[in-house]
Amino acid sequence: MFSSKRKSQSGFSLVELMVVVAIIGILASIAIPSINKYMAKARQSEAKTNLSSLYTAEKAFYTEYNTYDSRFAAVGYTPEGSLRYNIGFSVAGAQATAANGYNSAPAVTSYSASGPGTGYCGVNGSFTRGCTVMNGATGSAAPAIADNQCPVSTSGVAAGCRTRVDSFQAGAVSVLQSTATVREDRWAIDNTKVLRNTQNGIQ
Repeated sequence: MFSSKRKSQSGFSLVELMVVVAIIGILASIAIPSINKYMAKARQSEAKTNLSSLYTAEKAFYTEYNTYDSRFAAVGYTPEGSLRYNIGFSVAGAQATAANGYNSAPAVTSYSASGPGTGYCGVNGSFTRGCTVMNGATGSAAPAIADNQCPVSTSGVAAGCRTRVDSFQAGAVSVLQSTATVREDRWAIDNTKVLRNTQNGIQ
């Protein structure tokens, strides 16, 4: 009677417990990289959404003034929240003037979400105008918009992330993963609404 009672109270041995821990560790080492990859892919939707919003603002502005304009405040583009991607243009580019019937002078002349002298949003937690651009996966600020992020589009729009009188390309860039080889995730959209992932930053 006494021995059967002791048997019912026995638990796992140390060896059994260590085998279970080892199995969990192996499964986690396989699953975590996959989860990180899926999270990075989900974050790419931010670039698509913000570029589509900028496209809509630019097209509406062009309808009224017959030119595109790089200034967020002029075209009425207002990114919101915590952004992982820097979005916008590499340079000031074409801008509407009184000759186009545009008689306003926006106080904020920013043409990208972040960047030296051109930042519309705050940086890394500092909210400005309702938005901030967070540091990327490597802990550094989001890269600046560069013309090579916007090569010639499939619809023939000229290379360069900039506005022109009759065309434009806008870019979005972020570092989504911290790996041995840092690779920027780059997107571009043009005035014909061709949206491209010009460099896939997911490895």
